[in-house]
Amino acid sequence: MNGRISTCLCIVAVIFISDVIAQKDSDCFTPNKESAKCIPIRSCKIIVEAVRTRNQTAIQFARDSQCGVDDGIPLVCCGTTGYYTTASDDFVLSIFNPPDNKKTSQQEKKELETVILQTFKTKALPDRTVCGLEKDDNRIWGGTQTELDEFPWMVALEYKRKPDNELAGVRCGGSLINNRYVLTAAHCLLHREFELTNVRLGEWDLTMDPDCQTLVANVECADKVVKVDVAVQIPHPFYSKRTGNNDIGLIRLAKDISYSDYIRPICLPPENLPAPPYNSLLTVAGWGITENNTASDIKLKVDIPLLTNDICKEKLDSKPVTANQLCAGGDYGKDSCKGDSGGPLMRTYEDQKDKQSQWYQEGVVSLGVGCARAGYPAVYTRVNRYVNWIINNISEE
Repeated sequence: MNGRISTCLCIVAVIFISDVIAQKDSDCFTPNKESAKCIPIRSCKIIVEAVRTRNQTAIQFARDSQCGVDDGIPLVCCGTTGYYTTASDDFVLSIFNPPDNKKTSQQEKKELETVILQTFKTKALPDRTVCGLEKDDNRIWGGTQTELDEFPWMVALEYKRKPDNELAGVRCGGSLINNRYVLTAAHCLLHREFELTNVRLGEWDLTMDPDCQTLVANVECADKVVKVDVAVQIPHPFYSKRTGNNDIGLIRLAKDISYSDYIRPICLPPENLPAPPYNSLLTVAGWGITENNTASDIKLKVDIPLLTNDICKEKLDSKPVTANQLCAGGDYGKDSCKGDSGGPLMRTYEDQKDKQSQWYQEGVVSLGVGCARAGYPAVYTRVNRYVNWIINNISEE
């Protein structure tokens, strides 16, 4: 074998270490949103040649192109180039690092306000007439109790204890992204002590079914909770337990889900969704640990500020915080905790084309130090870095 190609394949072997199984020649989308085929890395000369240059952007592109493994051989979505072409390096960096308020001019703000959002070129994700919409608002560390139909994409993940199969209750959260898949954290799928068994959709109060809420003199009740078994768990192949990098995963449900006022998917961020400015408020929700160090039976929410990654590096004892992650929180009494792992960090955005406001998922609850300690923010997996990976790992069937 040619020495240069051999060296390149050694690099590729380091890049692609995965247990994910995918079919060769299946349809996929490259990081540039180009329709292509999922083939063995050795057969994709365009990516092999790009990685051989040892350019970090090319290596990252190769990582983003992975669509599975076949008989130990990494598969990549092989298009017409081994580099990013849909955006300049400056634009890619702007995705990783939201604009600094101090540097944003009035003209730039106006441009952000006139963005017409792109649509995904796949039927696997719901369109904007479906996702991120709501029917119409004990606390989560400084947060407030949600309304019965608020955040209908929230999913509660139930576990059993290993090896005795004793029920262990809800230990993680997630978000519904279409009628068959739930987005969560990789660490929620890789418990040593617990095994994920099923999910609960349309949930609000874990102790009631159906959920009912008293509003002044009236009692409003939701539909019955939908409990669905887990068919397939897909943790990100490059998840690092040590650093928390690539802490994202997918759950394929055992059956399709019907949407309702209480069960609906959240929107994933399209490529041109303007990044939220630093210090703007994002929302986390879940059934997490409260001020009394106990999990809440009722779905809760809290608004927290988006911070720079440098702040997380400084506050979290120089723990590595990569471009795949974002930093938020840090106010005493306002944070996400153990029971919220895998849940969404989200915000609303109004599209200028139809003036419709809906919820988009910016992050996945990943890791932090303690629970709502003053001055200590938490780290979230940055969802827009993984949209291509998500699309390549969900079936349109």
